Amino acid sequence: LEDLRRRHIFDHMEHRLKTGYATSGINGDVRSLHGFLGFLQDQGYVVPQTLLRIPGLKERQRLPKYLTDEQVRLLRDDFEERVRTAFQAHQYRDALLDRAAFYLLWQGGLRLGEVEELRLEDLDLENRRLSIRHGKGLKDRTVYLTDTAIYALGVYLMKRGVGPSDHVFLYRNRALRKDLVRNRIKAAGQRVGVK
Repeated sequence: LEDLRRRHIFDHMEHRLKTGYATSGINGDVRSLHGFLGFLQDQGYVVPQTLLRIPGLKERQRLPKYLTDEQVRLLRDDFEERVRTAFQAHQYRDALLDRAAFYLLWQGGLRLGEVEELRLEDLDLENRRLSIRHGKGLKDRTVYLTDTAIYALGVYLMKRGVGPSDHVFLYRNRALRKDLVRNRIKAAGQRVGVK
């Protein structure tokens, strides 16, 4: 530890870059080293502060991945078909929930967490909009809705009934648990061959 210098770590990072390692992997190594040095410091070893301040490499911005029009159509058709073919009341209610959440994600641009946390007071279907409170960056915003999204939400809300929570989406009479919507959309994607 006494012989370790910043240049050793920078040399190691450069060597990993030259051999084709990803920037994110090298940054993971640096974070692991910081964690290990912090552990040693907690154990009473003297760790030079310069070693704890080694910055990670700048990572390139990745373009977001998106679905093609055909992939979205396949998902939409699957959700619509499940609404049409649901025979039992709970299946129908769940299919309406899935469809309404899908349209909010697709046509409203909501994030998964925003759909899960949406409250009845945030809806203004008469004026074709809803409010997102404390969205990304803890910012509020207004989302204007398409006719299709309004229709899907309206039909779902009629079937939803009164619940113990003011969350828009209830599953088994409770607010949605984290990742329920993600898992159900993923399952729809598996049914139609869309990742």
